[in-house]
Amino acid sequence: MTEANNKDYRVGNDAFWARAWVSPLVLAVVGGLLAVVTAGPDRLGYAYLFALFTVVTFMLGGLFLVLIQFLTASHWGVSSRRIAEVIMSGAPVVALLALPFIGGVALGKIDIYNEWQSAAAHGDHGAEHDGSESDSAGHDEHGMLELGASVARAQDDGHGQGDHATHGDDAGHAHTAQETALHHEIVAEKTGYLNTWGWAGRALVYLLIWSLIGLAYFGWSRRQDEDRDPKHTLRMQSLAPASLILFAGSLTFAGFDWLMSLEAAWFSTIFGVIIFAGSAVSILAATILIGLSFYKRGLTGDAIAPVHFHDLGKLLFGFVCFWTYVSFSQWMLIWYAGIPEEATWYHRRWAEGWQFVAYLLIFGHFVAPFVLLISRVQKLNLRWLQVMCFWVILMHVVDIYWFVLPQAGGFSVSPADVGALLFVGGVFFAYVFWQLGRVPLVPVGDPRLPKSLHHHQTH
Repeated sequence: MTEANNKDYRVGNDAFWARAWVSPLVLAVVGGLLAVVTAGPDRLGYAYLFALFTVVTFMLGGLFLVLIQFLTASHWGVSSRRIAEVIMSGAPVVALLALPFIGGVALGKIDIYNEWQSAAAHGDHGAEHDGSESDSAGHDEHGMLELGASVARAQDDGHGQGDHATHGDDAGHAHTAQETALHHEIVAEKTGYLNTWGWAGRALVYLLIWSLIGLAYFGWSRRQDEDRDPKHTLRMQSLAPASLILFAGSLTFAGFDWLMSLEAAWFSTIFGVIIFAGSAVSILAATILIGLSFYKRGLTGDAIAPVHFHDLGKLLFGFVCFWTYVSFSQWMLIWYAGIPEEATWYHRRWAEGWQFVAYLLIFGHFVAPFVLLISRVQKLNLRWLQVMCFWVILMHVVDIYWFVLPQAGGFSVSPADVGALLFVGGVFFAYVFWQLGRVPLVPVGDPRLPKSLHHHQTH
């Protein structure tokens, strides 16, 4: 343990990292002004949700990376773990950034969830408002046959030429009376869960869980820097299984509440796994980028070496493939089933300019990283790895944008979207960079650090 004890691995007087927090803070101020000045009342809610959830995925990714390393008692990632710990510890900052959004939804100032909010407020049971021939439309045999016949229209190009077409959604898909009845019924059935104060209360619980776990693990790790006591590692290992269960549940339901409920009648049981995959991709790319900066500036010596970046790169490649697998699985099952109320989510993202973004994600989030990171040589080329991490993070941001903004209408990149991302991301990463400037960049008290310092690969 001598080598670990003799080095503190701090930023010190490094010209860049000593004041790295200033730049994102300036961007936050500029972005906030841009968003407020350019956004209309309707667009601002969507833009802020996009920015907020993008940052949430980085924080949750850090939480996952720390917890999984303690759960598996691995040594290889100890030297780079502090980066994820600091990002994870930003959970209270995320909570503060989320409070205006949660309050706006609760008080009715932000109405991007207006469909289920309206249904919950008025006790909408749907069928009596749809103009259908009977209150049981969609349930009787004739209604079910009509729904079956409408599958083709739910998957067509949105022109709705069928004889039974009555009206359309924002993407131009014509609905039968039975589809409309079923839509209202689904939304009405969900109001026991999807109601304003229930939504807000759960959001506060998610933020509390993330903040408690993040601050506890970061606090114990920092205390271990000072006292070198292995009991902190044992405590964190013992609590890792329960913490991961809380993490998985809160991430999944936050994805349901904040993103999936934008399309109130739509549902996907694998949606939380897709959010998790994106979170893992984002934190691995961010850890590599920040670690490479430390390595090139000599701030961590050989504690974070090419062998560690190669391992992180392998995980990044693996989670890019996992993100592709779960994303494709969701699309394939919905396409195969051909159920109209499930297909509408993709229909909206395949119309009014969003088709280009969908293709960009296919080729940019999977094909390019797969081809350009599959080789061991490519992952050991640190400059190439750095470029790919920037690209993967950009694609992750586009992915969250594709989740949120189609609900606002046709494709357009508003200055408010960019401004909100700069504001929320700037505030969060200003904290992260500030924190990195005041703590050891390596968890020097961890008893597994010596093994991490001498980590080598046999394949």
